[in-house]
This record gives sequence, C-alpha cells and structure tokens, in this order.
Amino acid sequence: MLRKRKVNKDKRPRFHIKKNDLVEVNTGEEKGRRGRILEVIPEKQQAIVEGINLVKKHQRARSQTKPSGIVTVPAAIRIANLVLICSKCGKKTSVRKEKIEDRKVRICKKCGEIIE
Repeated sequence: MLRKRKVNKDKRPRFHIKKNDLVEVNTGEEKGRRGRILEVIPEKQQAIVEGINLVKKHQRARSQTKPSGIVTVPAAIRIANLVLICSKCGKKTSVRKEKIEDRKVRICKKCGEIIE
C-alpha cells in the first residue's frame, strides 16, 4: 500500500530531477534503460519519461487528421525509481544544491559540474 505524503498547500514538493533531464530507471521491468523527462507530476510524485513504461491506449477519433485506433504512449513512473545522469560525465549521480550568484543550482556530486 502506498503512503501519501502530507504536502503543505503553500509548498510544492521539490525533486532531484526536472523536465528534460536524462535519467535511468533503477527498478522494475525497465531497469537500466535511459530516457529524457517529458513531464513531472509533483502531486503524485511521478514523472513521464520518453520511451519508458509504454502502454497501449485505445483512442477515439478526434478529427479527420487524428483517426481512431490503438496508440502507444508513455505512462508515469515513480520519481524514487529514477536516477539522474550527469550531462558532463555521463554517470549516475546524486546532486547537491548551492546558491551561486543569487540562484540555486544543482551540482553533480561526482564531477562537480553544474547540471542545467
């Protein structure tokens, strides 16, 4: 049974990953596969990763250009099951946050480079 975290309505939860980050899946059927984050869903603590956790969806026809049929779309995956890949060194890494020039940045713990 999944436990829901209590979230203050003023504060949204903060995560170690953001949109367009390269991540690798830690556990499950897709373990070891990499992809880019398409969307982060903070309320459910999930993210949609390109090419990961693909599901078939039956879709009604929306218009002449979008006919009905079965389409393959990526489904959400828990953020806890994702590991950030550093763009500089290409390794799995955790991040530390520092304030540089009046803005918070994420820094790779392995190589020390800023992750953007």
